Amino acid sequence: MIPLPTAFLVGPVVPTEPGPLPVARQLRALGYDVMDIDVVEDLPAALSAAPPGRIALVDSRYVGHLHALRRALCDARRDAIAGPGTLAVSPAARQGLLAALSYALAAAAARPEADNAQATQAAPAPSRPSVERATDVRTQVSAEPDTSAFRPVDVADITDALAHTTTVTRMDPAPLVAGLAETAAERAAFEARARAVDEERVRLRSAVKAEDTAFTTFFVRSYSGYVARWFARLGLTPNQITVLSLVVALGAAALVATGTRSGWVLGAIVFHVSFALDCIDGDLARYTVSYSKLGARLDLTFDRVKEYALFAGLAFGVAHSDPSIWWLAAAAMAFQTVRHQMHAAYEEVTADPTEEAPGLADQVQARLHGGRWKVWLRRAAVLPQGERSALICLLVAFTTPRVVFIVLLAVGVLAAAYAFLGRLLRSLRRVRRPWSKPAGLSLGTMVDVGPVGWIVHNALPGRSLPAPLTTLIALLALAFSLAVVPSVGPAWVLLGVLWYALLVGFASRQPLNGWADWVLPPSFRAAEYALAVTLAALAAPAALPAAFGYVAACAFHHYDTVYRLREDGSTPPRWLTIVTLGHDGRMLLVGLMGLGGATVLQTGLIVLAAALALVFVGESVVATAARVRDRASASVPAMNGGAR
Repeated sequence: MIPLPTAFLVGPVVPTEPGPLPVARQLRALGYDVMDIDVVEDLPAALSAAPPGRIALVDSRYVGHLHALRRALCDARRDAIAGPGTLAVSPAARQGLLAALSYALAAAAARPEADNAQATQAAPAPSRPSVERATDVRTQVSAEPDTSAFRPVDVADITDALAHTTTVTRMDPAPLVAGLAETAAERAAFEARARAVDEERVRLRSAVKAEDTAFTTFFVRSYSGYVARWFARLGLTPNQITVLSLVVALGAAALVATGTRSGWVLGAIVFHVSFALDCIDGDLARYTVSYSKLGARLDLTFDRVKEYALFAGLAFGVAHSDPSIWWLAAAAMAFQTVRHQMHAAYEEVTADPTEEAPGLADQVQARLHGGRWKVWLRRAAVLPQGERSALICLLVAFTTPRVVFIVLLAVGVLAAAYAFLGRLLRSLRRVRRPWSKPAGLSLGTMVDVGPVGWIVHNALPGRSLPAPLTTLIALLALAFSLAVVPSVGPAWVLLGVLWYALLVGFASRQPLNGWADWVLPPSFRAAEYALAVTLAALAAPAALPAAFGYVAACAFHHYDTVYRLREDGSTPPRWLTIVTLGHDGRMLLVGLMGLGGATVLQTGLIVLAAALALVFVGESVVATAARVRDRASASVPAMNGGAR
């Protein structure tokens, strides 16, 4: 059972109406177990004795909107988040909080001694301290109860001390109202300001994702916030909506698999509903402030599964009359994965926020910025999810599966060329300066080189050619071997794959932090997917559905690797690469199967695709479940809308 998060009320109390403090009622409404700390020196012991879970320090004088407090305390993505008079920390930051509290107490204890020393030298006329900001809790008012038992330590002091060891996210409540009231009059003023703000309207507006793409802005975001609020009132969680989106997409795949015009039209409509739900789950998470890394992971993974399921349904529906449709379906799926791998690899090497764009790229960006339509045009040029989903729905409803895949491939090539050119321009400034070491390590994980490559690059001396150039030679050798298959048979494919594996092992020597080394992961993805699909199309057309499954299983693993790196910098275990051979080892295996003829290739691809899917998906599920268990104590209660 997941324990409730604990909130500690600290600081002097401003008299209000009889009964619990308003902030205490708000905390309990958010699912917190509230504890009053009368003497701040007792706080370290209380923190140490608190049950596992999220911990919050809240000043007793807090006054503000409930949603402002929700935003300051319930965002489980952050190790530490601070607002006016509030500080919430995850279990991972609890030791840092205790250290910060000890430091703040020691500093507060030293201040009275310094004040007394100054008073002995020159005693000024007594005056009431000024209140420069609503969050300053050191001001004492004569009309209030005696608070001498409290050390002059406030939540802001502890937050500042914690920031030395932990990343603290500062939350600005505006346009909502939140602050600390020193007197009953100040409390009344805060409450009056709060009543003047429409909290629900602000909450609903902030739930809708801002700065989205054009299609999503006009055709989904115009109503998604209202649907998210309705789901919240029904008690649904963002993760439940994410799963519902997947189920609806699978229904769309089943409809288009009928191979009829009515099935395609209905499938397109249902697939758009799935995309809308995919947007609404994020709005629901923002509306309820119920985020989680699991929710983000499910959302990203299901996005890929939904599109690939739709591709499979389209191909299945017309395969009886057009067997080669599986080639186009697999090619569309493979190329989309390659394009996304290019984006991910470049993002890994440019993760440093201090990186500066080169002059030429600055000029291009300056021309595109300036108007909202220009921003939308620039985003649409790389075919984001919203525009891609709209294009798929329109093509499915009004054309044929063959046209769907051909258009997706053509548009994808244009989007990839635009993105590749921009990234190449930005990379030119690194010709003489390598990327960071962490960036090289991330690329080393993404290349998915297996035991064969390890043997090669450990046995050979340091590389004499740049990794991108060596990779280009490897791709040319593989392309030539595939091109001669119709003339000489699949025997040359194995020779080409052997040369490819040798060169790839040579190119993938660490560190991969050269100025253009980010092209390696997408290049290796293109090589592996092209081998399986092209060899099946040329040597065993009946094996194309199995080749589609093989590419889907490998693509799942490659996306999963990217998501792990983005989430927490983790990587797939080494045993997984050994068992699945790495992409170069799998290519050698596929090349060997091609020598056995059409039947062997078809059977081998079916077995290999099933085995890879079982291992890749199974390992990912187990690893994700383990991480969820490790973070379970940091979760926010389900009554807030569920974890996300």
